[in-house]
Amino acid sequence: MISRRNCLQILAAACLPASAKAAWPEKALRIVVPYAAGGFTDILARMLATGMSEKLGQPVIVENKPGASTMLGAEIVAKSPADGYTLLMATTSTLSTNPLVFKKMPFKPADLRPVALTGLTPFVLVAHPSVQAKDSTELVSLARANPGKLNFAMLGTGSSTHFVDEMYRRMTGVDIPDVPYKGAGPATNDLLAGHVQLNFDAIATAIPRIQNGSLKGLGISSDTRSPLLPSLPTFKESGLPDMVAYSWYGLVAPSGTPTTVVERLNKLVNDLLNSPEIKERLIANGATAPQLSAAQFGGLIDDHTRRWERIIKPLNLQLD
Repeated sequence: MISRRNCLQILAAACLPASAKAAWPEKALRIVVPYAAGGFTDILARMLATGMSEKLGQPVIVENKPGASTMLGAEIVAKSPADGYTLLMATTSTLSTNPLVFKKMPFKPADLRPVALTGLTPFVLVAHPSVQAKDSTELVSLARANPGKLNFAMLGTGSSTHFVDEMYRRMTGVDIPDVPYKGAGPATNDLLAGHVQLNFDAIATAIPRIQNGSLKGLGISSDTRSPLLPSLPTFKESGLPDMVAYSWYGLVAPSGTPTTVVERLNKLVNDLLNSPEIKERLIANGATAPQLSAAQFGGLIDDHTRRWERIIKPLNLQLD
């Protein structure tokens, strides 16, 4: 079913002159990444930019615009001309959770049009080796016997770790408080030292620490086990069927971008994601990238937003 948002975007695009649709692309494109350089979002954007440039015959420039929980970069794209030359590498925060927690945003979610899903990554519950539990089931028993004595390392109010922590508490009834940190570095250092015991980590950073024994994995939030961590059970296997959570990544464009351009970009990105080089990089980071149309990607965003709303709304959390 096409949402009202997508209907408005399609109608807006249809009103553009045919020449504007047919001529694209005549100049360089840019992909705005709302994070600093070097992270998975940035690496993925740069790999896609290289492939897109080769296929389109135009430069594709990546610009890093970090800040304000991705809203700085998102605002730039939302307020750019809807001509297919400016894209945003959006994430779960951008369109699924920020609208649920920020009182004021410099743009509306409807100002951005889904183009292509570029990746899904699950969360891994990791623990300091001193924690006497080998999986989520044993952790729940341990936490219930010792309420308040275990802690989650949490990367700030309104972060993905905050919401996944809350999801886990809601679904298990355990008393495991959050210890807030200003960044992943300090949180990881305290976790490795045993000052905090638990963390919902990104799979790419969790894998090497589990493999070298500095941390142990207790569960993964994916629908099925990861081939990179085949012995790690999903939370569904541990009796928590609704404990399924992913971070999504995807390209979006200003609302009103011509449908012909969106469809061309969607096919191009899906083809690139299926190329051996990019597919290998995705797998190495524990990511998957289902081949979705632009409309299906919009449906995925809406579905994830509804899932997070069920977790976030009872918190009555409002950020400036």
